[in-house]
Order: sequence, then C-alpha cells, then structure tokens
Amino acid sequence: MQKKQKKFVSDDEIANASKVHIVDFMIANGEPIERTGSSYFKHKNHDSLVLNTNGQWYWNSESIGGHGSISLARKFYDIGFVDAVNKINGMEITKKFENEIQEEKKSFVYPKEYETNTIDNAMKYLSEERMLDPKIVLALKKHDLIAEDKMKNIVFKWKDREGIIVGGDRQGTQKMENKRGTFKQFMPNSKGDAGFRLDVGKPDKIAFFESPIDALSYFDLKRPQNIRLQSLSGLKVQTMITSLREFAVDTKNQSDVKVILAVDNDKAGQEFIEKWKPYIDSNDSWEIDKSKNKDWNDDLKEAKQAELIKQPFSKNKELNHSVEVER
Repeated sequence: MQKKQKKFVSDDEIANASKVHIVDFMIANGEPIERTGSSYFKHKNHDSLVLNTNGQWYWNSESIGGHGSISLARKFYDIGFVDAVNKINGMEITKKFENEIQEEKKSFVYPKEYETNTIDNAMKYLSEERMLDPKIVLALKKHDLIAEDKMKNIVFKWKDREGIIVGGDRQGTQKMENKRGTFKQFMPNSKGDAGFRLDVGKPDKIAFFESPIDALSYFDLKRPQNIRLQSLSGLKVQTMITSLREFAVDTKNQSDVKVILAVDNDKAGQEFIEKWKPYIDSNDSWEIDKSKNKDWNDDLKEAKQAELIKQPFSKNKELNHSVEVER
C-alpha cells in the first residue's frame, strides 16, 4: 500500500529543516557543489547558482534567490513547502560544512593600531600615479573612509549602514615585481557581501565598480550628484545583491531611482553584465556605463594627461571642484 503523503508539517519539523545548511543539503542530495571562495559555493552544472556560507543563495540565470534550505529546495526542485520540509528532514545530512563554516567564521576586527597619523604615501600614489583630484582624497580621509597603514598601504574601509567597519581593501603604494605592480589584498575576515561604498549627496542612483579606485575615478571624471558608488571588490554577485537590497530600503520613498553597471570594459566585465541582462532589458531604470579604455582610472588618466598637454602648468593650479561625501 502506498504511503499517504503528508499534507502538513509541524513547527518542530520546520525548525529542524531550517537548521540544515544549504551546502550540506545540496551535497546530501547528490548535487555537485564546489567552493569558489572563502564565503561562496556554486553548483558545477548550474554555475549561476551561488550559495553563501551565511545561508543565502541566488540563482542568477533564473533571477531568484532566498535564504535557507527550505526555500532552496522549493525553487531548485520545484516542489511545495511541505514537500521541501519533508525532503530535507528525510535525508541523512552530515552537517560537515555547517560545522566547518562555524569554525571558520570569525567577526572582522579592524586593526586600528596599524594606522598611521598621515596619508602622505596614499596621497602621493592616488594623486600622482592614479591622478585623482587631491581634494577627493582629503574628503575621504576627513570622513574616515581611507587610511594609511604602517606598511604604506592605502586602506579603503568597508562600512555598513551604521558606519561600522566590516572589512577593507588594501592597496599598496610602492611598486612591486609582480603581475599587478603593487600589493593588493582584501583584509582577512572581511564581510563576504560587503565592499567599499561612497555616498555623494542623497543617493537616488547606485553605480557598481570592480574596485574603489575605479569608483573614485568615475566620480572624478563625471562629478555626478546624489549617487552611491559601490565597489564589488572584484565582481562579487553577493555584494551586488546585498547592496541592491540596502539601496532599495534607503530609497523606498524616492521615485526614478537608477542602477548603473560601470564595471571594467573587458571580458570579465562583459560576462558579469550578461548575468544581469534580464534586469537591464526589462527595466528602464537599469543602465550600462562603459569606460572608453579598460577601466575608469585609465579614462581618468587619459583625460588628465590631455589636460596637462593643453595647460602645462595646470598641475599647480587650484582645482575648482568642491567634493563632499557622506558615509
């Protein structure tokens, strides 16, 4: 006789299923899951399905996402809530990754003691090597968004909506014999879905970039008003998802908000844009802004060098732009 299908589940059953980590659930179900970073996993056969160690998941190609194994089971296997809870509870799950993740998880502590009192090397590098307006650099220092450490690295601070430092980019100011030419690093234990963020005015648009220097170069070139400049610290999908959610909350009473993809003009940047094509094609508030060269800093340097050729002494002239940023 066929076993009668349950039509409801108890609160305890729901609670038990909710405790199962999404990575453990997928592996127990035979899905080929692989780690792609300190905080992320992906499905080998559906590489747009991203799983975060914090329990969030997002399926880019399907434009859906959620939190926890129940929601993932419902969407991935196209089943109802009761069936999803029963499916999870009926499996033998080792909780290997849940235990591993808990051991790895550490809260970020910003090493304030490594900061120097000045930003002399940071200023020299950003204004001379990267050709950013010195007034922008001073504004960032004023608002505690950058610092210089004792190794002469620039620290771009990642701050959450409460102004708490949750991570950071370290950018070297001294030349090195490596592929990048300088030292670059995400600070250990930085929050996985965060990145450097700069608010100008009262943002009604958000623009995404691959690095803090790209974001600042874009601002220096275009001087946009009322904008949030968000670095993805590479091309982290989860950072973009979290940033979009926070931006939606912060602008809930505003109309005509915009989302701008301003990632690098290269193969990786184009592939990233392709992932968001459904939103771009179906929504007038989404747009793409491409640099002429590989990235916005290359465009900025080209523009500044052309200006120097026209006005050889302009480097010593005071710039007229005033720069004010908000946390």
